[in-house]
Amino acid sequence: MKAFIFIFISFFLAMKGVSQDKPILIDSLESIYDDIAPIITPDGNNLYFTKKNHPDNKGGERDLGDIWSSEFENGVWKSAKRLKGPINNTNFNAVIGITPDGNIMYVVGNYKSPRKGGVSFSRKIGENWSEPQPIDIPYFKNKSDHLSGSLSKDGKIMVLSLESFGSRGNEDIYYTFRKSIDEWTELRNLGVDINTEAQELTPFLAKDNKTLFFSSNGRGGMGSRDVFYSKRQDATWTTWSEPKNLDNVNSEGADWYFRLIDEGENALLVNTVNSIGLGNILKTSTPLEVEIEPEIEKSMTASSQSVLPFQNNNTNNKTREKIKVKFNVVDGFTGNPLKPQLLIKGVNEMSKSSYSEIVMGTTSSYQTKLNKDSVYTIDISVEGYLDDKQTIKTDTIEDNSTIRLELLSLKEGTTIQLKSVLFKRGTSDIKDGSFEELDRVYTMLKKNPSIEIELSGHTDNTGSAKLNIELSQKRSDRIKEYLVEKGINSKRLQSKGYGGARPIASNKSEATRKLNRRVEFTIIKI
Repeated sequence: MKAFIFIFISFFLAMKGVSQDKPILIDSLESIYDDIAPIITPDGNNLYFTKKNHPDNKGGERDLGDIWSSEFENGVWKSAKRLKGPINNTNFNAVIGITPDGNIMYVVGNYKSPRKGGVSFSRKIGENWSEPQPIDIPYFKNKSDHLSGSLSKDGKIMVLSLESFGSRGNEDIYYTFRKSIDEWTELRNLGVDINTEAQELTPFLAKDNKTLFFSSNGRGGMGSRDVFYSKRQDATWTTWSEPKNLDNVNSEGADWYFRLIDEGENALLVNTVNSIGLGNILKTSTPLEVEIEPEIEKSMTASSQSVLPFQNNNTNNKTREKIKVKFNVVDGFTGNPLKPQLLIKGVNEMSKSSYSEIVMGTTSSYQTKLNKDSVYTIDISVEGYLDDKQTIKTDTIEDNSTIRLELLSLKEGTTIQLKSVLFKRGTSDIKDGSFEELDRVYTMLKKNPSIEIELSGHTDNTGSAKLNIELSQKRSDRIKEYLVEKGINSKRLQSKGYGGARPIASNKSEATRKLNRRVEFTIIKI
């Protein structure tokens, strides 16, 4: 009897797997053109995809691909229309992903300098999208004509397929973490568990930030390119489970651009099983064996393997002492706790070499372990506040310490002192060490295009009051000039020299007089 029950259960499970739906064509999107790269907006109301060589594309029939859109209405996808505006040009255009609020779209390519390649972002303006601006991914280089990828559901991670530093063969899959809308960490390779000497393409990261879907022609399969999935095993991002073939999804053609939808119950993909070998967009149910974890993991730690090689002479990393540290980030004016994103990068004091990056987000505990003999830089970013960078030396920190970090809010009337902006004595010549802080002001203005500021120069009260005003005016003018040279509209900047008229400390001693010699900016319009 037990044997019969076992056979019945095995037969039932086998039939359940066999009966699972095969991908079906979305009839309203069927066309004679090559349709690829489908992405559904976070609200589920629009489907964006790339249509290649259509006569209505920006570059006509020779156009490598424009972004088209289909609306979901009464349970069906309507006929697609080409997106208007600067989001499409004569180069290849495709959507990588859209942030959870639906306001930022990341797209393939560098619209300002196409030859450089890369990724750009566009802002939602009414029903249209703004001209895409390039994002900064340090050391980005793509030796391939192919670039594909996806944005994580929380908008903080991109996985990209390209041929770059450290690629095993052709295209490999890399990842990068978001620091801000237009700034991301340098690319990291996912490693040999995922990448082969052939092509790994069109990666998609599920909402748990651990389950990865991708296409490969280096692992065998049913056709020229099959869809696989794998689970990340730890926080290094280079240890993954053995990739499994999605048998019920793959065909004898090329299968790629697998994308989960409907909270993961269903998926979109592209295959080329038709008479002319061009891509069609299909819908399928997510395979039963794929389990997506219900909650995103609490922390994200980047791999210690840098894309660019570095010299590390320290052979005792495994035995080095570590300390537990918690970061407490607060509003510098009110003391209220904040939930920023932290990017922590370590440098070994002895060898002066970078070896790790840690990224913490709003869902983390802001606790981690740091090596005792190291220097760490901490990039701090949160919407509505001025980005900051702090440096800490762990040889001065005790185990189980809490490090307090303050951010300054961007509100009308807020005055922020630029403590690291210094000038050569008696001149308006900016010292070399000042530019990092000035660049933070530039980044703030770039990310907040409606903000206008007054740059103010101040001195102590020694010497001629007239000369002090003239010098402080020249110094504030010089900072304005620098920001304009970087691309900020001069109409957003006012400059004013106050001399010694607005002290913040006593002028009776040198120790306090130096506090009055300062440069500030005040937000005058949001």
